[in-house]
Amino acid sequence: MPRLLLAPVAALAAATLSGCALLGAAPSGSRSASGSAPEPSATPATTEASATPSATAASSASDVPTRVINLAEQGSYGVVTLDLDAWDVRVDWPDDPDGTDLAEYIDDHPGIAVLTNAGIFSDDLTPGGLLVADGEELRALNLADGYGNFHLKPNAVFEIREDGTAAIVDSTLYDPAGVTQATQSGPALLLDGEIHPQFTEGSQNTAVRTGVGVSPDGGTVYLAITRTYVNLWDFAAMFRDELGVEDALYLDGQISQLWVSGAPEPTSYLGPYAGVIAAYPR
Repeated sequence: MPRLLLAPVAALAAATLSGCALLGAAPSGSRSASGSAPEPSATPATTEASATPSATAASSASDVPTRVINLAEQGSYGVVTLDLDAWDVRVDWPDDPDGTDLAEYIDDHPGIAVLTNAGIFSDDLTPGGLLVADGEELRALNLADGYGNFHLKPNAVFEIREDGTAAIVDSTLYDPAGVTQATQSGPALLLDGEIHPQFTEGSQNTAVRTGVGVSPDGGTVYLAITRTYVNLWDFAAMFRDELGVEDALYLDGQISQLWVSGAPEPTSYLGPYAGVIAAYPR
């Protein structure tokens, strides 16, 4: 069982949106790891204030489809919409002992247009569970019980398949046949349109959060970051009610970043990470 990392991070903006450029950064808290504390309402409530933007997006235009969804007390969200006919979505893990720095990853991958850290990871900078990159299983499926968000069952796998579709599946139902890209994280936000049974509407346990959802036909992937502190119930409900998603997965929180081309480069202060989700125009 990996230990919880407790190194604090400085207060930063939750997100920046200017034109089509979106960047998310957590304002404060502890690094997430597979041993971190779960966040349903049964745990002590957090007391952070809502974050406010502080960075200025780059002036260059981006063709990445982004939007902001403002839901008043239910939170504000930045969403990237990736039609898989137009976007190549990949999962990767460089397996660097020093972890994955997002800015360095961007420099090393010309043409990249979207990047986010791909799920909860351990304090040794390895993915908490399954990770498949270009058809190669780099990390095995993790069905163990344990402490923390990753182990808040059901957790799930986000996958891209050989037929060009995406899916999010309960980890216990994962089938590797035909999967080319995958990352496992937890908890599942939505499965078959149902919000995770341990989430509570109105919970005061709020944080900056990132997640991924898939359209019912498997043709569109949605990456989202919260622009304010939100609870897990509201995050799941946003995917379901605003995006029409039936299956969505929590990726990480507090230290997460969501970068699109045209935005300032990700800050190294919140990293390093393990796996990443990246998208390139076809």
